[in-house]
Amino acid sequence: MGYPTAYTSAVAIPLPSEQAVRQIMGKSYDPERTLNVLKMFAGTEDLFEATIGIVRAMFHAKGVDPRTREMIILRAAKVLNAPYEAQANVQMAKNAGLSPAEIDAAASDDPVSGINPEYVLVCKATDELSKSGTLRDETLGELLDRYGETISRKIVLMIGWFNMLSLFLNGCRVPLETTDKVGTRTSPLG
Repeated sequence: MGYPTAYTSAVAIPLPSEQAVRQIMGKSYDPERTLNVLKMFAGTEDLFEATIGIVRAMFHAKGVDPRTREMIILRAAKVLNAPYEAQANVQMAKNAGLSPAEIDAAASDDPVSGINPEYVLVCKATDELSKSGTLRDETLGELLDRYGETISRKIVLMIGWFNMLSLFLNGCRVPLETTDKVGTRTSPLG
């Protein structure tokens, strides 16, 4: 049980140079506070702006409690073995108000249980979508009953986005943060 803490591979795509990051991010770039994930996004050049738009949308989605979002992120990090996502979001989850027991539950090797039923449900949906590429009818029905159509769509989109993000982080091997840049943030954008 627990979150992944390191990559097991030796080859990585390096972070772009400070100059390249500054060129893409402009005045918003602060080398002391900008997270490595944002630096790696900057290295995608023309995809940066659209990617940041998605990040902003995911962290400000109307009708989705930030704690619910963090449970999705933590569970995706666990299921997809994404050490960077786990490192950054354990702190963001605390900042968003999740308890240590809730954060630990998302790191379970078994299905999540014993916490707020809403969090159990989104973790179950994250497990299913991450592992099988779809949701069982029972789980989708539970999401619809709990959240209605619009928020259910948002939750499914969030699960998909945080899966993609975990794959990007793992595929590039985005370096873990060596200092506490997360601080009191509940979003990578500050």
